[in-house]
Parts: sequence; structure tokens; C-alpha cells
Amino acid sequence: MLERVPDRFLMPLFVALWSSGYVVGAVALGSADPLPVLAVRFTLASLVAVPLALRGRNWRDAPLGRLAVVGLFLQVLQFGGAYGGLSLGVPAALVALVMLGLSPLITTGLAVATGQERADGRLWAGLAVGVVGVGISLAPELGSARAGAGVLVTLVAVAGLAGGTVLQKRWVRAADPIVSLAAQSVTAAVLLVPAAAIVGGRFDVSPGLVLSLLWIGWGMGLVSLGVFVRILQRHAASTAAALLLLVPPVTAIVSAPALGQALHPASLAGMLVALAGVWAVLRRASAARETERQAVTASAAASRAPATSASSLP
Repeated sequence: MLERVPDRFLMPLFVALWSSGYVVGAVALGSADPLPVLAVRFTLASLVAVPLALRGRNWRDAPLGRLAVVGLFLQVLQFGGAYGGLSLGVPAALVALVMLGLSPLITTGLAVATGQERADGRLWAGLAVGVVGVGISLAPELGSARAGAGVLVTLVAVAGLAGGTVLQKRWVRAADPIVSLAAQSVTAAVLLVPAAAIVGGRFDVSPGLVLSLLWIGWGMGLVSLGVFVRILQRHAASTAAALLLLVPPVTAIVSAPALGQALHPASLAGMLVALAGVWAVLRRASAARETERQAVTASAAASRAPATSASSLP
């Protein structure tokens, strides 16, 4: 279904969904500890994703082992670190800043190091401008965050997001998104459900918690990840990383009414700077795809030329 959605709708949808995860996650953690929240999240996602994946035949040839490793990074490490940081008092906007301000540079560095992409000055400049914009946008949050353990735990999420993005792009780019969702969700559930049963934790059932779990389980666990996988199939890892730079400013804006965090004027100014950085990276990626398309067209034309000449001889 997502393959028919154009980028002009898919990319804003991705930013909106990803931003909502931090805010709704913070709401859920007001009533429960991270481990049971994550266990329920991935159980809910698995209950829907697995039957959908089994309806087709693509799962039979899917690299399930590699998808499980990607799920370990993108699901367990990323969200375990993010929710751990939120539970230790790091504001949602700052968690987004630490994760998504650093991961584009790490993701691009890994993609360049593994030969998946070629870097140039425009790419690094665009990412740098985006990171500066994020920093400006969320500077007011820095003074209110409890440093130490919360930030360190959040850095685990950075490693999970960056590593999972590169592995998804390198190993399983062509995998069916539904199969990928199912394999990653099951991997996370298999690891986290027993851990939650053994360790336990606070889980105060309330309407707010139920609604939050339904959203992060199905909205974030299925729709958001599916959009992310589709973007990675269409674009370079650096393009997806650049889009993630828009999430912290948007999270800061949404956090104002949802979590009672006042919006500072710097958030709006920083968001404009971040948009400029993202635009530069996306424009570079678009130009690179057009150059590649022209090269392929020229090569195909050149290969047909001898045959055409030969066929015209008497």
C-alpha cells in the first residue's frame, strides 16, 4: 500500500508519526515502567503484523535472521534506550535531540565507511546545518534535563537507531515491509516479554495508559516503522537520517500542549534552520538520483546503438 504513496505525503507523515512516539511514550511512562510498556507495545504489534505477513508468500524467502538482528537494533536498543531516558527524567524533546541530532552523523559515517554512500561537502554541510538547527531549537530544554544516567541510557538508543538504519539499508533493503515489521516486532517481544515477567515493574492501568499503548503498539509499532522501511527502500540512509532531524523541533512543539512544556521562541527559529539543512540534503539526494538515472539511460541508448546500425544494413 505504501509503495503508491508519493514522497511529498510520505515524508511529512513519517516526521509526524516519529515525533508522536516521544510524546505518547512519555505519557505512557507516567503510569508504567519502560520494560512492561515495551513488552506490551511489541506484543500488540506482533499480533497484527504476523498474520498480515503470513497471508502472503514473501516471508518464505525473507532473511529472517538478519531481520531479527535489525529488530534488535531498531526496536530493542532504540526504544529501550529512549524510554529508559524518558523514565529517568530526560524531557521528550531532549531525548529526541540526543537521539536524532547525533544519529544522522553516525548513520552517514557508517554508510560511507561501509561503501553504501559517497560523501561530499554538501552532504556534511547539510547535516551540520540540520544539527545546529536542532541544537538551537532545543537549547531551552538543556537546562531542565537531568544529566547523567538518563542521557547515557539515551545514547544506547542512538546506537540502536544508527546501527539499525545502516543494517536495514545494507542487508534487507528489498525485504517486504510487512515481513520486516513482523520479524522485528516478534524479536523484540520474545526478548522483552520474559524480561518484563521476571523483572516486573509498575503498571497502573488507566484509560490514558491503554490509549497510549494502543498508539505506540499499532500506530508507532506498525505504521511508523512501515513508513520508515519504505523510505529506506526509496532513498539513501543519509536522506532518512536528515528527515529525522525534523523530529526534535516538532516534538518540542507538540510537547507544549501535550506535556505542559512551554514552547520557547528558539524552537521556532531552530526549526527553520533544521529545515534548511534537511532541504540541502534532500536536494543533493534528488540531484544524485537524477544523475544516476541519466547515466543509466545513456548507457542503455549506447548499448542499443550498434544493434540499430547493424539492422539497417542491406
